[in-house]
Amino acid sequence: IRGRRSIRRYTSEPVSEDLIMDILDLARHAPSSMNGQPCSFIVVRDRKLRERLAELKDTYCSPGKTQYRANMLREAQVVIVICVNLAGAHDRVLENGALAAANLLLAAQGRGLGSVYMTAYRDDEPRLVADLCQLLEIPATETPVVILPLGYPDEIPGPKTLKPLSGLVHHDRFHSP
Repeated sequence: IRGRRSIRRYTSEPVSEDLIMDILDLARHAPSSMNGQPCSFIVVRDRKLRERLAELKDTYCSPGKTQYRANMLREAQVVIVICVNLAGAHDRVLENGALAAANLLLAAQGRGLGSVYMTAYRDDEPRLVADLCQLLEIPATETPVVILPLGYPDEIPGPKTLKPLSGLVHHDRFHSP
């Protein structure tokens, strides 16, 4: 867990299907609301689809994040799109997708792969989800929640600076600093 970092640059080394399936198997073990197990995974290897995913993410990028282009979706050998079945999510669509993504990120890191968490939605921009659904032929019963580029890292990010634990932990009640 301490070694997981956001990776945005990848080598051209292929990622085996067995490795992807191993990671997806671990991702499906994530907790889900009422054990609905609503997550499914689209494995995108096709270069043109990865290019289009990057274009969509850049087109619908939040105004405050425009310096973070989605080039990593082009570079990664594989992109995983986590979808959530609306009926099986028990009103916890985002939570179910995020929990599966967390498992996937940790499983990938533990196997020498890198990734970075990217949302597949914007509350203020429903066209992103609509365009993703059209591009990937996602049925109306599902919604894309997370996009994860996946590949062998071509960068080694520096250590992560964390806030002190003492400022984050409260006992019995929330106490302002």
